[in-house]
Amino acid sequence: MSGPPGTPLAWRDWIRSRGLEIGFTSVGIAAAREPDAARERLLSWLLRGDHAGMAWMAREPERRADPEAILPGCRAVISVSLQYHHPDPVPLAPGLPKVSRYAWGDDYHQVVGEKLHALLAEVQRLRPDVRSRIACDTSPVMDKAFAAAAGLGWIGKNTCLIHPRQGSWFFLGSLFVDLEIASDPPVRDLCGSCRRCLDACPTGAFPAPYQLDARRCIAYWNIEHRGDLPEPWPAAIGEWMVGCDICQDVCPWNRKALPSTEPRFRPRPGLADLPAVRWLEFDDAEIRRRIRPTAVSRIKPPDLRRNARQVERNRSANLPAAGGEDRGGANES
Repeated sequence: MSGPPGTPLAWRDWIRSRGLEIGFTSVGIAAAREPDAARERLLSWLLRGDHAGMAWMAREPERRADPEAILPGCRAVISVSLQYHHPDPVPLAPGLPKVSRYAWGDDYHQVVGEKLHALLAEVQRLRPDVRSRIACDTSPVMDKAFAAAAGLGWIGKNTCLIHPRQGSWFFLGSLFVDLEIASDPPVRDLCGSCRRCLDACPTGAFPAPYQLDARRCIAYWNIEHRGDLPEPWPAAIGEWMVGCDICQDVCPWNRKALPSTEPRFRPRPGLADLPAVRWLEFDDAEIRRRIRPTAVSRIKPPDLRRNARQVERNRSANLPAAGGEDRGGANES
């Protein structure tokens, strides 16, 4: 193409084409306005205290869904997804701790961010004056709300974004631009009467459909919480050393999900394939060396050892593992 696209519709088609060529699984465009009810959902979630100890979630919440606050003069939000699913079993072999699939490979912040910068460079090649802001889970931006508005899926009962052909095993990123681009239609909610994710959660983290209480979520306690685990969470994490995939594992839409084609999301040797007891042998420097290129670096070394130690204790005590046949694991009252 010798010159830039001439219409908002042509820009949309061109950006989607470039984004897919760069390697994104999906690309959609949302108009530069607050996604429907996004602010109200966030404020209600914070008011209930469902963000647990994640105090940063309560900082300037009204700005998270306002494109003008994110990029003054914003006219469109380009939302992208990148599949990370690999169909290997969790854990990768008997006797290993459970590590959420999202953390098996390279850090998604870097991989998705690199591709977003490449897409922005393509846009700026034709429109050097375009103003922009990139967000990839590192900025106070409601990526799921913008992605739903851009037609990349619907927000399901487990609060994950779900695509009818890709399931929910994907990362999201956003590119805010002051460029007029035609928007995509949203995808209707196809959860229907299904409640498998709600019923499968062993700790009752979903008090109602479309509501996640982080205070009851295994992934909150083994990733975000610092220090000792309060009762009943030592037993409740079961064999999950990093994160938790239960509500996605049981989602019928994930049966349709194709494996990721991004080689950097393949399981890294020396991470999900290590017995929990090995992590107890490593000092802080060695743990940092092993997890630095991955999303596991969100967890501090002492807390990763805490998780590994508790997984070993739970196995020794023959406690029902979260996500096993016994769905009646400890619930926070």
